Amino acid sequence: MVARPRDGIELRQTIRIRRSTLLDAKLDKLDRPSLKIAETTDEYVQAFTLLHNVYLKSGYLDREDPSRLHFGIHNLLPKTCVFIFKSYVKVLASMTFIPDSPEFGLPMDELYGTELRALRKKGRRIAEIGSLVTRLDRRGQNIVMFLAKAIFQYAVLADIDDLCITVNPKHVNFYRSIFLFDSLGEERFYEKVGAPAVALQVDMRRIGTALQEIYGASDFDTNLHAFFTRGNLHSQATGLHRLRAQKTAALPDELLQKLLEARPDLLRGLSRAQYAVLRYAYPGLDLPTRSSAAPGRPMP
Repeated sequence: MVARPRDGIELRQTIRIRRSTLLDAKLDKLDRPSLKIAETTDEYVQAFTLLHNVYLKSGYLDREDPSRLHFGIHNLLPKTCVFIFKSYVKVLASMTFIPDSPEFGLPMDELYGTELRALRKKGRRIAEIGSLVTRLDRRGQNIVMFLAKAIFQYAVLADIDDLCITVNPKHVNFYRSIFLFDSLGEERFYEKVGAPAVALQVDMRRIGTALQEIYGASDFDTNLHAFFTRGNLHSQATGLHRLRAQKTAALPDELLQKLLEARPDLLRGLSRAQYAVLRYAYPGLDLPTRSSAAPGRPMP
């Protein structure tokens, strides 16, 4: 069920936001702006460096990493997508899309495994949105809205049922009232970032209709239904069959080696099945042997 403000008056007080404050990113002031999925070593390094620097300044990291990169094991998976917004060659913002997998699950399984397993038991195809970050000097330009649109449309093509996310409690009302996320799990403390978190989800099968119901009225300055669905390859209105399209390219070998050198502990504790996935994805690389890793952790 999609969350709603309590009545029509509260609804308009909550989401009647002028286009200039929500969707206007002033792209004309950027040098050849572009939005894409990271492909090159430089694009990934910029995205992971940006994430590290912003997290460090925001207090989500307790100390600077010598590599000045922030990433996790899920970033090594071929289907994980790091969406980036660039001004010419410089990455200004990034957001990561992580589809669920039997071997690795999702990062938020660490806190909300019970809730995610309940979705899986229903046969739901789930994915997590994470690592939302914008250069501090570019905040206020709403670049993140364009990343959110790209992930929304990608999730449609990837046939995702539920997009899940963990957010700081102070951002919950925004995600629920503006993006129409529902609650998935109660507030819990996330030790990795030293901050509380709340799990939210959005039902991709119903979000189009929900956005139309909320934002379709002509008196709204900002129509997020039109913004998110314009140009989609699938919509209920056109009746097109749902397509399945996912990134399947592994990381460049040069980048993988750089990441493993920066985080030599990254492969420790993997299960035999997880290790097999990585060796299949990177057959030409000299990965450490499975016996050198710690005993496998249970799969989600």
